[in-house]
Amino acid sequence: MKTEEVPSAYEGSIVVCVDGSDDDRSAVEWAVRLAQHVHSSIRLVHALPDVGKWFDPAVLIAGAQLESELRRVGKKFLDDAALIIRDLDPEIEVECSITGGAATDLIESISTDSRLLILGGSRTGPLRDLIFGHSIIELVNAAVCPVLVWRKSRDESADPTRPIVVGVDGSQPSRRALAAAFDLARTLGADLVTVHVGAVEDADELDYGTSVDRQHQRDAERKWLQDIVDPYKSEYPTVVVEVRSVGASVARELGTMSASAQVIAVGSRGRGRLSSAILGSVSQSLIHRAQCPVLVVP
Repeated sequence: MKTEEVPSAYEGSIVVCVDGSDDDRSAVEWAVRLAQHVHSSIRLVHALPDVGKWFDPAVLIAGAQLESELRRVGKKFLDDAALIIRDLDPEIEVECSITGGAATDLIESISTDSRLLILGGSRTGPLRDLIFGHSIIELVNAAVCPVLVWRKSRDESADPTRPIVVGVDGSQPSRRALAAAFDLARTLGADLVTVHVGAVEDADELDYGTSVDRQHQRDAERKWLQDIVDPYKSEYPTVVVEVRSVGASVARELGTMSASAQVIAVGSRGRGRLSSAILGSVSQSLIHRAQCPVLVVP
């Protein structure tokens, strides 16, 4: 069995979307750590808010001044982020840019020539997205490269060598997530925990035997996942891998595991008639509730 033929998520520029939130520093620091490992440049991007979406042009008496002020504030955010990078590693090449336009169009444009896009995610949630009309789910769905939705660990003293966790259900997006997770684990020198989640796409690959009990089912699923994982071991011999099968709710189980993970990786798409157009339900749940950064791989 051949391993998934996908480009490394960690070749080329690392793009960090800077919005002036408290997460900017930790996200930029993580980007620096990754850039040092892969000898990459970092591009800092600030998106101007769509003023016309929130205000009637008739009340924007000083519209030009408002845009000028927003650009000034955005530049300050970028300058602060660039200073963090220079303090940590002055050898890293940094590019800064301010841009406007529809957020989803911006993300699609940026991600076209990027290998990894980092978005702040701690201030998102289903209710907040509905009220403010800004959905990080839409942004992740618009990206054509892997997206790391930054969620700062609740444990400030957390061990930086915590494992990478990846959920695998047999679908092609989840297999690409597995490939990206192996790559990230090798890059960061982390262990990898692979987790069977949900129903197996190709059920006939499983040998459940003549009578199905839960332990037999878990063992069959673990063997199925082991067969998927094994081909990667020769390509990533330094990565220590653990294979698990879980019987609980997929989103709940991965969410619980995120508390002790460095990054949790999932494929972007769900299944069904709309699978090519929407983010999977597990990905959405983790983006809103995970306790660590979430890597979403298209």
